[in-house]
Amino acid sequence: MHPTATLAAHIRYQARRALQSFRANKDFYKGNRQAALPGHRTGAPGVHVRGRPGYRLLESRVRVFVAPPIDDILNSKLKPYVSPRVRLPHNVANGVFRGMPDSGLTPAHLLATTRRLSEEKALEQRDAVSAANSASPTTDSSEAQSPS
Repeated sequence: MHPTATLAAHIRYQARRALQSFRANKDFYKGNRQAALPGHRTGAPGVHVRGRPGYRLLESRVRVFVAPPIDDILNSKLKPYVSPRVRLPHNVANGVFRGMPDSGLTPAHLLATTRRLSEEKALEQRDAVSAANSASPTTDSSEAQSPS
């Protein structure tokens, strides 16, 4: 059995298409385009040569990472972790998740917190509307209509 002419043309076209990661198996990795980036010290850090070494690193192409001296890093006030002795500010400690159980966020606590916050928001909006209404001058309906 032979494929039809259109199917055969499609198969030939598929063979010539560029290999993309979604067309290959799960282990295919195309790379991260390091060789195509513009600038100094990008691309391959050396060249392939024939003979015993096989690959020669070129100092002008090797990437250099600049970091502060280790003494500056160790003596810095910035640290990667937060000490357990750090006290939270009052507004953060009594924030949205106050009273959260030690086991973490549970559905019951999330529901109670959401209801409490939505009620507080509705009260704030109601107070803002009533304050805006009391601050605006009252007008009579006869003044609002212009005589014609």
